[in-house]
Amino acid sequence: MCRVPPVGGVKVSPRKVPAYERYHYLTRPVSKTLVLPYSYRMLAEVFRSTDTVVSMLFNRREPIIFSKLAKAVQDMMRKNFGEKFLKQIKCVFPQAYLYAWEKVLNKFGQKKDEYQLRISPNLDFKKDILTEFGANDIDAMEKNSAGRLTPELLVERRGIFHNSLLQLVKDQHRTFLGGLDPPILVNDSELTRWHRSFDVESCREIDTVELPPKPNVEEKFTTAQEVLEKANQIYNINPKLAESLQDAAAKIQEGSAPAPAPTPVAAPPPVPKAFKGLNPKLLEMIRAKEANKARVEMTRDHGEIKRIKQLKRLPQLARLTRSLFVSERKVSLTQEFVVKKLVQSYPGSVESSLILEDLRQLCVESDGWLVLHLVRNTEFVKLDGSKDINTVTTILETKIKKAEAV
Repeated sequence: MCRVPPVGGVKVSPRKVPAYERYHYLTRPVSKTLVLPYSYRMLAEVFRSTDTVVSMLFNRREPIIFSKLAKAVQDMMRKNFGEKFLKQIKCVFPQAYLYAWEKVLNKFGQKKDEYQLRISPNLDFKKDILTEFGANDIDAMEKNSAGRLTPELLVERRGIFHNSLLQLVKDQHRTFLGGLDPPILVNDSELTRWHRSFDVESCREIDTVELPPKPNVEEKFTTAQEVLEKANQIYNINPKLAESLQDAAAKIQEGSAPAPAPTPVAAPPPVPKAFKGLNPKLLEMIRAKEANKARVEMTRDHGEIKRIKQLKRLPQLARLTRSLFVSERKVSLTQEFVVKKLVQSYPGSVESSLILEDLRQLCVESDGWLVLHLVRNTEFVKLDGSKDINTVTTILETKIKKAEAV
């Protein structure tokens, strides 16, 4: 029912918002439930490998040259590593590294006219982040006196990078929710799962931030106007040739001028075939109800999600338990025997610890239909045969609906 907004092809980069909002996510633990797109997870793995190689070279006091770094990362990941990954890392976590061009030294220690990109880890990355926060007690922070990239710092930097990627997806998810009909407003800190219609893999590609420009790079000309200006600086050319070049440059600029983009017209939200002909007010109520249901699903607590999943397994477990007691023709059985038989009869592969946990929960939720008794250090499972199994499953399904509605 919800109208899904289209996803554009524009690249994504960190938001230009106040620092206290932009870096709030850095203080949160790494989320294990909100899944990242494959390209984002791939970039996180590239950063982990890059940081590992950089730490080894830096701690050995070896110069970290881009060519040496790229080869080591490629050997570790068995995948190509180019400048694009480094530019994306700088976009996501700009405080991670310091970049500088240095002249190449020959075998005699003399500097050549060639340059190479040198990378070094920024050990004061937390100080730089707090500077953007506007903190006042930055000078009182502990400094890394050892000058080493320790495993603790690697884990911390990896967490910051993961949370930065997660925030980029949350920004796109918020835009997606705002484009629904009706729009849904959810606080990022309360999210436990993405909207069911949100395609995570369709997230935009991460933007790149240019590295420091290489000094003394040979000039490249892209327009006739640039060629003319450079020629005038070197020598006086033929006036007629100059006029023809100026005319050619003006024509090229006129032809390459972008046409004005047409103003987008807001299209009415499409109505599903099954709901055509309904009263607009009723349709609006249905959409509002679905939006509220989606909001509850996205902000549900992890404990509640686990309990609902367990409750959904209990009706089937109750029927299997009753069938076991009917086939054994007994009122009570040992807990070990019941768990063993339920594992064997349960569809698919399941661990006995999960069956035991669900069995104990079934005793709590079945309103006395199934009870556990401890007799001489042996647990027995007792079933009330006077209750109909359909009544028990109805009680369980009612509790499932009630838990999902909260």
